[in-house]
Amino acid sequence: MAEARTIMPGGVSSPVRAFKSVGGEPIVFDRVKGSKAYDVDGNEYVDYVGTWGPAIVGHADDRVLDAIKETMDKGTSFGAPCALENELAKMVIDAVPSVEMVRFTNSGTEACMGVLRLMRAYTKREKVIKFEGCYHGHADSFLVAAGSGVITLGLADSPGVTAGAAASTLVAKYNDLASVEELLKANKDEVAGVILEGVVGNSGFIVPDKEFLVGLRALCDKCVPPPPAAALPLPVRRLQRHLRSTRLRLHRASATPPAGTARSSSSTR
Repeated sequence: MAEARTIMPGGVSSPVRAFKSVGGEPIVFDRVKGSKAYDVDGNEYVDYVGTWGPAIVGHADDRVLDAIKETMDKGTSFGAPCALENELAKMVIDAVPSVEMVRFTNSGTEACMGVLRLMRAYTKREKVIKFEGCYHGHADSFLVAAGSGVITLGLADSPGVTAGAAASTLVAKYNDLASVEELLKANKDEVAGVILEGVVGNSGFIVPDKEFLVGLRALCDKCVPPPPAAALPLPVRRLQRHLRSTRLRLHRASATPPAGTARSSSSTR
């Protein structure tokens, strides 16, 4: 780590890994297998992070390694379309009912930047609401925290973020629908959309209230009414039908189930 600090800021490739906010020395890992991680000093750890998601079946799973080796024999990168893109896209579509088409990006930051641009292009508005503590990548618009003027003012949370980028980002409180309503009222017809983590993971583990998500969906629909269905392309019309059916399932799930039956639940993004 001493050497790393001489060649990388803080000795790490992501600021939170420097441990400055929690104290202590960053752990340098050597290898991983299954649910265990091993540092360069030979200490063993139970890993609850899973590379932030990708290692959901465990580290270095033999089936995954065999598939990777088979694919590597064909080359490490094409820089052009390949058949495996189709397979991955279909898996995403199957896993998320409201998704009909997929655009892959190089990072979550890039994906969220595309989302902002799409919202602004569709609504012809510039302001976006995010939530305090939610992380959406390294773009300027996302590096804003709530200050004393949370209702009307976005304050940059990182040096180098321009006042213009901060001003177009409004910050609300997670699980607090009233804070979103206040922002929408104070910025009437100026908000392009709302972006949030379905479950907050960057500032502790915060589970959303179902009423908060349902209410947020309703506020967004009211703030930016959809165009007539006939004016929309077929995939978007299908998405609208899916959202309507999902809201119906949410309504049914909230009802008291008959005795001896389990309550079902659904969620939307």
